[in-house]
Amino acid sequence: MRNVAPLLARALVLGLLALGPACSATSTYRPQPGPYDAVPREWSATLTQARETLERGDVRAAHDLVRPLAAQRPAILPVRIFLQELQVTLLERGESVGGFQVPDGADPALVLGDLYLQRADARPSTAEYVLAARLAPSGEEALRMLERAQEADATCVWTHYARAHWNARLRRFPEARAAVQAAFDRDPGHLPTMRLHASLLAGASETAEALAVLELWLARTRDDPMTDPTQRANADLDRAALLLLEDEPRRALRVLEDVDRMRVSIPERVDLLRAVALQDLDDRPRALSAARRAYDAAPDQLLPLVHQAMLLNQQGNFTQEEQIWRLLLQIIQERRQRAEEEPDAALDMADLLIQVRANTRLSRLREGRR
Repeated sequence: MRNVAPLLARALVLGLLALGPACSATSTYRPQPGPYDAVPREWSATLTQARETLERGDVRAAHDLVRPLAAQRPAILPVRIFLQELQVTLLERGESVGGFQVPDGADPALVLGDLYLQRADARPSTAEYVLAARLAPSGEEALRMLERAQEADATCVWTHYARAHWNARLRRFPEARAAVQAAFDRDPGHLPTMRLHASLLAGASETAEALAVLELWLARTRDDPMTDPTQRANADLDRAALLLLEDEPRRALRVLEDVDRMRVSIPERVDLLRAVALQDLDDRPRALSAARRAYDAAPDQLLPLVHQAMLLNQQGNFTQEEQIWRLLLQIIQERRQRAEEEPDAALDMADLLIQVRANTRLSRLREGRR
């Protein structure tokens, strides 16, 4: 059962992106920021203040610090994206942005996205279409907006990165890899592209290179006020998963301890990865406790239950193992019923694979083959 650890860890590396080799990219990842990324040094103090203000919970004050910078140089996309995220947060809280409020029952991100698209159509520019695409209601619509962005300026690295991002979400991996390569051709050290590239490398089983890129991204964003701490926490968790794939559970546990000390909390991912690491170290009681905490934190997730069942099997606790597999089948059946009523809730391949595994184990338990 030891090989379950890499399987569970890989399932946590950004949604199992494994479909073919990753793009060749670059061996240097040396930054070459263009006009869309050249943030003036004199803005650093204000942006840092905005991030610190946001972390204290004052979204309006952070917004008011970033807005004049974005208005001064509207083509600088990292600052515009920071502002856009602040705008979405304010609208989600029922507050106004520029005198505008979201109607009751409407999705703030979609409403704001419509405003960005209207502005882009009225005065076409690459930056405006890239920003509108970030809030698009679907990947197909986002890609259409990005076509307009590329027509305005084919040299903008953000257009190619965004195409890679949306194609990856649509599971069009050849197109995603090609767009990553196009982005790196323009800026080999473009931070968002590096982050996405690490995910694609991980999915393609190029674990060592994925880990190297991810660690470089973490080092370069450490003091970047425009990088959300939640992004960095998730990247650290992906790093822990990659370390598990590299058979380094002790290093993975140290990374998880660092995440525990962050103000950002993602308990279900932390505890599931901790369970995998502890299992690798043959500490099965603590591994089972961690898997149970992961399930308590996110009862809609299946992997914590799968891990519990496998640990119970290793402990010879076949009665509880059977109960877990039956619970998994019940959850999957409920999801299937929802999928029949709501097309957007369709079962994914992971659910189907778990269903097969559950049925196989229950059959063996009934036959007395442990």
